[in-house]
Amino acid sequence: MTRGTGQITTTQSVVGALMVIGVAAAIVVALDLLVLRGEQEASLGAPAQEETDDACPEVLDTAGGAPEVVAADELLECPSTYDGALVTFEGEAVRAVLRRGERAWLHLNDDRYALELGPLHEHRTTVGGNSGLPVSVPTTVAENVRFVGDARHSGDILSVTGIFHRADPADGGGPTIQARTARITQKGRAIARPVDRVRAVTATALAIAALTAALVSTGSMQHRSTNR
Repeated sequence: MTRGTGQITTTQSVVGALMVIGVAAAIVVALDLLVLRGEQEASLGAPAQEETDDACPEVLDTAGGAPEVVAADELLECPSTYDGALVTFEGEAVRAVLRRGERAWLHLNDDRYALELGPLHEHRTTVGGNSGLPVSVPTTVAENVRFVGDARHSGDILSVTGIFHRADPADGGGPTIQARTARITQKGRAIARPVDRVRAVTATALAIAALTAALVSTGSMQHRSTNR
């Protein structure tokens, strides 16, 4: 039996299919690495600044006065300034709700992703890191928290007023707010994961290449069988 000029052999078909699959896999891996790098850069906050007398305001005395409206960065960078002060803080509930008797622990983030832009994968705009801190709230408030921020949800936004502790024994010595009052100012929501068009096209091309290779291989085998 002789083989016609230009006829594709089974080996050539398999090698071609493997090459196409290899290129497609490399593209997918490269895309994953780019996305991971962007998310890692977004998750890294600015380096912590050492607390100094010059950089931080004087120690607050809010006894009998109005609460000080604060951000997490202020509390974490100048904990001595606000230690024991009455503060108001607003942030997105993330991670989980931990109930402990008549109180419950929440982690509230007040970065731009939490309060302005929404989850990173919805807009792919990196604007710095995450910032927030643990807050203890009455269980009656925690029972109404429906959504906490994660990969599939945007968390409820809470506004709390309470005492800031730079080293709270109830939280293992970490900075916290023991809220006297707390309320949900904005409900969270489930997040629809967007379709990655590049990945979809790559997957389609990969499937077509594999199907084409299989058809060519089958046709070549049938041709050889007929010419025997």
